[in-house]
Amino acid sequence: MRHIHPFPARMAPSIALDKINTLKSGQTILDPMCGSGMVLAQASKQGLNSIGYDLDPLARLISRVGATKVDEEKARRAMSRLIEKCQKTKTELKLDWIDGDPETLKFVRFWFDPLQEKQLRSLSKFLVVNPITTDAKILNLLKVVVSRLIITKEPKASLARDTAHSRPHRTITDNQFDIFEHLPGSLNHVLKALQASSIKQNAKTYLGDARKLKRIKDGSIDAIITSPPYLNAIDYMRGHRLSLVWWGYSLSELRLIRSSSIGSERMRDFEPEEMFSGIARRLEFCNVSKKHRRMLWRYFVDLQNQTSESARVLKDRGTALYVIGNSNIHGTHIRNSELLKEAAALANLEVISETTREIPNNRRYLPVTVNASNALASRMRSEHLIEFARTRSNAV
Repeated sequence: MRHIHPFPARMAPSIALDKINTLKSGQTILDPMCGSGMVLAQASKQGLNSIGYDLDPLARLISRVGATKVDEEKARRAMSRLIEKCQKTKTELKLDWIDGDPETLKFVRFWFDPLQEKQLRSLSKFLVVNPITTDAKILNLLKVVVSRLIITKEPKASLARDTAHSRPHRTITDNQFDIFEHLPGSLNHVLKALQASSIKQNAKTYLGDARKLKRIKDGSIDAIITSPPYLNAIDYMRGHRLSLVWWGYSLSELRLIRSSSIGSERMRDFEPEEMFSGIARRLEFCNVSKKHRRMLWRYFVDLQNQTSESARVLKDRGTALYVIGNSNIHGTHIRNSELLKEAAALANLEVISETTREIPNNRRYLPVTVNASNALASRMRSEHLIEFARTRSNAV
């Protein structure tokens, strides 16, 4: 299956599709942590109503574009106008969120060679500052077309390697990659992967927190399909910020998003409550350091808040399928799947099924190709598919 944009640790399409195929036309699916947009893309092609949330602006952009029908000819004409306008721009353009912030400007100068920086400034002007069209669907699609030339395995529009795996490191100091020259090919890839003609129902996507689903009414969702970030496993924003700095975000804004995300390493300032100490004993990770104990506590509270929101928005007898992997913190195996079940139980969600699948080392939805001895492999050995139900007897 072709994807419109690289994304680390995307959900396997078969998982989303197997669950979606059990639903009926007119029903509504929610993915509160939509990431790559796999669930929304599959639901949109089945004609189901679908809603996605994500705190990561690039994840939300990819998810929206991947589940929105567009006019391909209109997109090609817009791309031609965009390239023409950019190529006519001879002076270096100023972007307030970059040039007015020394930290962000330094970041740009480190990761981008002068040629690509100049081209990206022009693209940013005509996609963000002074858009070439009022059609938001076209603008979003063109941003994805540009972004996938930045978020890459090998250096293209930046000086970084492994950006697609959220592990960017600068491997070259000179770059002659012409972004304008490669944009038509990137557009062709996105349109082919999108298969817009097969989209029957556009998804709704929101930039928001899975722990506070403010736009969603109580008891309005038929099914949830989602994959929470694994604790301490993948730092999505580390790679995504190379793209997002061109779409209006400063580093300080991205840092705030990063620190507030589920699964981040930011710890709470207070000691875990006694309830969590009991959970730690049951799950056999009470020997981790004080620092990592607070990290685990924060992750558990995040899962608890999120599952409480899932229970709130689900209809009676609605189901929630979570795909979650386990982690490793300094030699201690952390069963995130068990933490999730403990949190869901507090939200009165009942486990109705659980299966485990080994993650193949060479599958593209893993962040990198790994060997069994690799540190990342030890944190992501397998993933659990846990389905919860909200029934009248346990409704919150």
